[in-house]
Amino acid sequence: MKVADTELIILKILWSESPLTIGQIISRAQQNNEWHENTIKTIVTRLFKKALVGRVKDGKQFFYSPIIQQEQVVTQASNSLLDRFFGGKLSPLVAHFAEKENISEQDIAEIEQILDKMKKND
Repeated sequence: MKVADTELIILKILWSESPLTIGQIISRAQQNNEWHENTIKTIVTRLFKKALVGRVKDGKQFFYSPIIQQEQVVTQASNSLLDRFFGGKLSPLVAHFAEKENISEQDIAEIEQILDKMKKND
């Protein structure tokens, strides 16, 4: 399931704190965005229709919570990036960042630790 950037903003709010009412979601979303409340309501409705968030009625209000886990979205987005730009292969992605970006010594050490751990688990 593809998650749009605007939907991701709302999901991040719900991953950090939920359940929330639509009013609480609007309040938090407007702290960093100049979105109209109807825009936020539309995004939440879209997430609900996609079954990425659920809602429970309590009195007159609905409380929204994420159904999809953050790790699932990260995995889907990562795989999509690899497929779209690097033919599904990780090494060209790493090579691209190594050549085009400033990778710190700390980043290199962390990558080496991850690779060492993966080698030990084989």
